[in-house]
Amino acid sequence: MIKKSAGIALRRSPAMKVGASVRRRAAAGLASGRSTLVDSVLMPAAQGSAARVQYAAVLDGHTLNLRALLPAGVPVAGPDASGADVSGPDVSGPDASGPDGDAPARAHVLFISGGTRIRAAARLHRERDGQTSVQATVLLGEDIGGVPVTLGRWTLGLELDSGSPAPVRLQLIGDGAPAYGGPTRPLDTCVRTGRRHRLGLTPAGRLRLTIAPAVARAEVLRVNRAFTGTSVLFAVYGPDTARDGATPPIVELVEQQRRTVLRHTAEPLPADATAWRVTLPLGRLLDTSARQTWSLRVVPGPRGGKPLEIGRHGHDLRSPRKVLTPPKFTVRAQDGTFVEVKPQYTRRGALQLVCTPRKSGTP
Repeated sequence: MIKKSAGIALRRSPAMKVGASVRRRAAAGLASGRSTLVDSVLMPAAQGSAARVQYAAVLDGHTLNLRALLPAGVPVAGPDASGADVSGPDVSGPDASGPDGDAPARAHVLFISGGTRIRAAARLHRERDGQTSVQATVLLGEDIGGVPVTLGRWTLGLELDSGSPAPVRLQLIGDGAPAYGGPTRPLDTCVRTGRRHRLGLTPAGRLRLTIAPAVARAEVLRVNRAFTGTSVLFAVYGPDTARDGATPPIVELVEQQRRTVLRHTAEPLPADATAWRVTLPLGRLLDTSARQTWSLRVVPGPRGGKPLEIGRHGHDLRSPRKVLTPPKFTVRAQDGTFVEVKPQYTRRGALQLVCTPRKSGTP
């Protein structure tokens, strides 16, 4: 109890706020230093064989967005001197071409892993200062209609149609990571497949995409309110989570302060093979002598593993606790005490039920 209270006090102390400020400044300094390294060392060393990444991010969990500036003097077939878009058809695939079989796009993004090369169409654009940029929006994953990239590390590059039989191939140097200061951040986990996509740099500064397998997670679908308690609807995603003939999961209701653990069996929802409902009769479970904070977790199945915290994990929020604020409600305990139940989410997105007894006898 003392150790946990000390940890909470430390996290809320002004010293930790100073630490967070220092970490933010350190991250900004690291990003600035990395950009200086790319522009002053890596790009000159490439000697015109690399494009400078200006923006690169995986948005919505499975869409790569990329923008890079081509080095001066790189031959590109058929640029438009008017300053308009000089792109070919915007089609993704190993060998993209126009919708009616016309000429292929003039630029492609290359995904390279060992001896495997996958091409996805990109667009060329003439900038106002006369430079040419390459822009691409690429759906990742063959099973969702995108490029067939698989798990592992992929180095990214460019391939340009120069008008000659041999295309021009360029490295992509620099991460181009944008600075996000708002309430959201890029979502790197695909909501359909669960695969995780992360952009980074190789030791030589080349842009690299790392694709990791899906991990199991338990996501809150809805929190139902009742005068006697609550029911939480949740879905379990990840490897081997479909319930075809599976035993219903056991949900543990854990009280943090007193280390109380109560178990309840979830029941299936008919419309979704991954969804379940757990009913919590809080009116019978609550100790009305003090405030209690309960969390929920799914007990590992026969194959073992770690318990899954039920919460909101597949989101793009920086602070789910501040943004996701389910309404409070009141339940009546067996001794007649009215208890206010406040659902909330932790910084990691885990659901908590904060139960506070009312001193008065009215709800």
